[in-house]
Order: sequence, then structure tokens, then C-alpha cells
Amino acid sequence: MPMDSAMDEALNSTAFAELVLGGFDEKAVQAAGERGRERLGGNATLAFIFCTCDYAGSLKDLIELVQIHARCPHVVGMSASGLVGVGREEEGEQGFSLLLLRLPHAEVMTASLDSDEDSSGEWLRTRQWNEGGCTGWVVLGNPLSLGEDWMSEWNTHVGRTATYGGLASGSFRAEDLFVFNEHGIQNATAVAVGFRGNVRLSGLVSQGCRPIGEPLTITRAEQNLIHQLASKSAYDQLQAAFHSLPETDREHAQGNILVGLAMTEYREDFHTGDFLVRSILGGDPNLGILAVGATPRTGQTLQFQLRDHEAADTELRELLLLKRRELAQSPFAGLLFTCGGRGEQLFGKPHHDAGLFRDAFGSVPMAGLFCNGEIGTVGERAYLHGFTAAGVMLVEGG
Repeated sequence: MPMDSAMDEALNSTAFAELVLGGFDEKAVQAAGERGRERLGGNATLAFIFCTCDYAGSLKDLIELVQIHARCPHVVGMSASGLVGVGREEEGEQGFSLLLLRLPHAEVMTASLDSDEDSSGEWLRTRQWNEGGCTGWVVLGNPLSLGEDWMSEWNTHVGRTATYGGLASGSFRAEDLFVFNEHGIQNATAVAVGFRGNVRLSGLVSQGCRPIGEPLTITRAEQNLIHQLASKSAYDQLQAAFHSLPETDREHAQGNILVGLAMTEYREDFHTGDFLVRSILGGDPNLGILAVGATPRTGQTLQFQLRDHEAADTELRELLLLKRRELAQSPFAGLLFTCGGRGEQLFGKPHHDAGLFRDAFGSVPMAGLFCNGEIGTVGERAYLHGFTAAGVMLVEGG
């Protein structure tokens, strides 16, 4: 079974990453676990495993082998349509992406969470852990049950604590989508991992869009329907934004215009990254109404957004540059949750997002996957996103 070209030396004493291609192979999993423990210089604390859905029948063995040979008590992961490693993205391949963490001066906890009433004990434990100095969360969710209502409940419990993650992928069949922890596949909405102690999470969400037209104030809205923007028909304002584009961009813009809802009103100028981007679900030219995948409020600033590969490339580069400047020290590990609609389909070449993370941070151990939805903090709340790249870097220090 081939593995990630000698792991590109993506190794240090705190983290170890390896991308292994091919169907389940007991010897290959054992070897990866042993290599990880050897490179870490001791027992691992936590393993992230993202595997293709054909591993479902062997998942119990996969988990046990990693636990035994990496001496790792905590394991979390989910199914994946494509795998991410250090500077690499593998779409349409079998295999798994592994990240082992050795955190002698930090603590981790895992929780299996449904709706509040279905797992009240786990929610209480999550809230208590969060109040006890949690420095960040990673959430791995089931796309069949994790939606905006669940995210609202999550934010109620964890407040402003940084949260990143994604939704399982790999198949159109419900039975092929799964999240798991060290106890196996969980019949829950999500598995969450909380950190505290000498480790913190610092992430970014690249939404892959650029603003078009002008920022507009929502002057009439009801639930997810926008009636008026700047006291004019919302539908007419969408048409105006479309016609503001150069003619060469208009053909591509069909079906690729979204709405951006400003995360704060305390700005004179709005730029890429200042908005929570959501889809336009439909519109009625006679009534002038737009239906959007959010609940906008009257008085909020909205600007239409154009999704394309150039905007996605530019924004991710800019966000990574800002993140490098922001961090006082180099991260020791990372996770990348990128949309299944990105990759070669969007950029026309392989390894785009993972390659940019490697350009920014070098061969820092990293694992990840192509998701059915991405989770990331924007402003002071965690949101469920689409068409994004949500990356989180682990840094020493609480």
C-alpha cells in the first residue's frame, strides 16, 4: 500500500501526519501507528482519522490498531470523499489520512452529541469543559442531521470559543456516511473534541468569493426572505449587481452569485472576508423577493458575492498570509476541511488548498478531507459553511 512520499518529513515531537492510500490493510495501519509513536517519542494523546467509506466494515480494526500501536487513548474521525495530507489532496482514492498528537501538557475530551434533549448529559459535560478553560473545539458532523439549528445550540453552549471542523462525506448513501470515536461509529449528530492546557486553536475560513456591486442595507426582511435592499426591490438589486459585472464575467456569474451578510456594522469599507456568505435559494421577480440560506435582519448590511476560482485562490492566499503574521510562533499541527466542490473541480489542478497551506507553514503535520459542509468561526460565532476551506492550526500556549 503506497504512503505519502516518506511523509515529506512532516514530523516533530508533538505531531505526526501520514496519508496512506489503498484499501484497508492491517499491516499498513500497524506500521503507520508504530511510525507515529516512534517519531513522537512516546504515546500519542489523540488521533484524527479521516477514511474513505469503504473502510466502514473494517473501522473497528482500524481504530484498535491505531490505539494499540500509537498507544493512543482518544480517536476521532469520519468518512471522506477525498483525503488531505501535507501539501496533498487525493480525490477518488481509497485510504485514510492520519494525524497523531502528543500533548503531555494539555488535556482533551471527546463528546458524542445529538440534539440537546437526546444527549443532555454529554451537552452538560461539554458546557462544563468549555467553562473550565477550553481553548478550542473541533467538530466532526453527520450531514444528515447537523444543520443551522444544531449550530445554534452549539453556540449557546460554547459561546465564543473557537470552533472548526466539517461534515462527513464519501457517498450519496446515508449508511456510508459516518462519524466515530474510540468506541466506533456514533449514531449521533456530531463528535466534538475539546482542548485545554498548553495548546490553542487558531483557524481561518476562506469562503472563495469576492464582493460585487455596492454594500446595501436590508430595509425589509422576514425569516429567510429579503423584500427590500436600500428601500428597493431585493430582486432588482440583485439584477443591478449582476449588470455591474464586466460582460466577460456575466456568463460565469449565472448560478454563482451569493449573498454576503456583514459580520459587523462597525466598518466604513467592506472587503472579502467581512461577510458570512450564504446561497440564494430562489427569487420572485414579480414580488421582488429573494430567498436566502440564512435569517437576515433588517438593518444588516448585505453585499452580493461572486464565487469563482480566482477569488477562492486570492482569498485563501491573503488569509494564510494574515494568519502567518498573526501567529507569534509556528503551529505544530493542522487540520484542513475543504469543500467537495473545490479541489480539481474548481481550480483545474490538484493539491490547491493543501498546497497553499504547505507554502504558508511548511511541512507542518496536517490531515484533512473533502467535506459535505465546513464548520468555522467567523466573528464571534461558529457557522456551518459551504464551498469553503476551513483550516485550523494548533499552536503551543493556552
